[in-house]
Amino acid sequence: MFLKSAKIDLLSGNFPEYELLDTGDKLKLERFKDVVVIRSEPKAWWKPCLPKKEWAKATARYFDDDKKNSHWQFFSKVNAPILDYKGIKFATKFMDGSKHLGVFPEQEPHWSYLASQARPKASLLNLFGYTGAASLVAAKAGYEVTHVDASKPSISWARQNQELSGLSEKPIRWIIDDALKFAKRQERKSAKYDAIILDPPAFGRGPKNELWKLEKMLPELLDACSQLISENPICVIITLYSIDASSIMAKNMLMQYFPMFKNFEAGELVLNPKDESMQLPLSIYAKAF
Repeated sequence: MFLKSAKIDLLSGNFPEYELLDTGDKLKLERFKDVVVIRSEPKAWWKPCLPKKEWAKATARYFDDDKKNSHWQFFSKVNAPILDYKGIKFATKFMDGSKHLGVFPEQEPHWSYLASQARPKASLLNLFGYTGAASLVAAKAGYEVTHVDASKPSISWARQNQELSGLSEKPIRWIIDDALKFAKRQERKSAKYDAIILDPPAFGRGPKNELWKLEKMLPELLDACSQLISENPICVIITLYSIDASSIMAKNMLMQYFPMFKNFEAGELVLNPKDESMQLPLSIYAKAF
């Protein structure tokens, strides 16, 4: 089982309306369409490459040193932009208490891969689907999508993106549920999916305050998902942002739980800065295909 082909890769996507401008001092300088922001980035241990005057051009910065008073500060009037990715629209939002704007550009390689593997009536299960980027790309490509997230606001945001994108008629089931509970119910129903993608947090709570701890519950979730793969599968993709995880670990787990696949790939999702100096590693991933 463990001698099947596998490789370690660095993946960096192509999202024209997003640009990483610089990183350093545990911060990142980014452009979302015409809005430049500064956000914290724990993995940027090095010093910035651009001079301070370039960082001073930011229109907003998120401060999260004080967890009880995390907030956005705006240096000029800012309207949260609506991003366009190949005709799919993503509404961004500035919300105190969260540095995230609603889209993770580093995951674009997964969106592209899913779209490239689409076939008529293929089914996709997207667990921890957040605001729907992968689900919308897949639905536009022809998948029948089941999107699961424990957060009602995230599902509402994803539906907004669906409407903005003109994809309201596409077959997407929006499910507010705990990912593990949903997968186990689907297993009991003998449901099958051609592709499964997972983006589990290190720690979280379900809609009924269910506790999620990655190191304890991921094996149980993968075991349930292994029973949901169809006889003619496309892929299983997992993305992990936990600093305690590794791409080799993720690959090994996919190889163990999904031996029906012939090929396995693992690596990191990275962003390349404008001057191509310091690549920014953001998450690890593994793929069975």
